Amino acid sequence: MFSSIYQVMENFFLKKATNIFPVKHTPRSIIKVLEKGNIHGPVPVPRGFRGKPLFDYEKCIGCSMCEKVCPARAIEMYPVVANEKKSKRVVIYLSRCTYCSECAEVCPREAIVMSQDFMTADYDKYGDSLVVGIGERRLHEVHEEPAPAQDVQKEGD
Repeated sequence: MFSSIYQVMENFFLKKATNIFPVKHTPRSIIKVLEKGNIHGPVPVPRGFRGKPLFDYEKCIGCSMCEKVCPARAIEMYPVVANEKKSKRVVIYLSRCTYCSECAEVCPREAIVMSQDFMTADYDKYGDSLVVGIGERRLHEVHEEPAPAQDVQKEGD
């Protein structure tokens, strides 16, 4: 029991070793506090970090390769009319995304790339900040008209 109390007291007086946020996202007020307290500041985001995927609507050709390779089924295709032709475009649900980068690697036009942005906290998992491409979907989605109902006769009538 005394060894655990000793360990707690020892850790209580050690310098802090954790980093709050990568530099790019740290508020200035936090940096000032860190400098005053002689605490190690935040670290930069490492090279090759896989953050939020970004989608470029103009580069996308609607091939659906990204949707097919996504292990988390975070990518959904929706119908659009692009260059007077029917096509499809992408919406990525970050609440399901595992940031594996498969979609970015398979995209033939590099319409999906992984950014260094990692801040995905939100109260609504389907809010605009957690659904990549939702703005374009609202602008460009084509709602297909349902086929007219046909008269169907039951057997024996």
